[in-house]
Amino acid sequence: MADPGESTKAARAGQRVAGAVKQAAGAITDNQDLRAEGELQQEKADAAKEAERADEFAQQKREEAEARAREEELAVERERLAAQDATAAREERAERDRQAEQQRAAQDTASRRQATEQVAQAREQELRRDEADAVRERTAAEARARDEEVRAEQARHDARAIENVEES
Repeated sequence: MADPGESTKAARAGQRVAGAVKQAAGAITDNQDLRAEGELQQEKADAAKEAERADEFAQQKREEAEARAREEELAVERERLAAQDATAAREERAERDRQAEQQRAAQDTASRRQATEQVAQAREQELRRDEADAVRERTAAEARARDEEVRAEQARHDARAIENVEES
């Protein structure tokens, strides 16, 4: 069975390549919209990769915390077997330590997840701002083009008027 992470990596790579192609095509054709779309697509692939890395890091930390918790449990069990006369207070303290470690690990995981989500949200907001800027730039360019067309038409009209005056 294929690793789902590999298909995600392939999809991200495909998005990144598609974005680069769009960006290059936009640069070649001087199409700022296509260029911006390519940049956005590449940034989206990068953000997804960063989020996946953060998730992997958080998973690794969870596994390490679980391994530490298991090691602590084994240590408590060895002490109990080696010294059967250990008191209930000692066992309770070991249990509290294990729970505290798990709680710290859970808090660490939650903090990392929250940080990852904040980074992803910031990236998304940045992408939205970039997209809005691109739309504004395109609108301004279209307005300039319309102005140039009006001036060109006026120049043609003036030229015809001059020709008519000269022919008269």
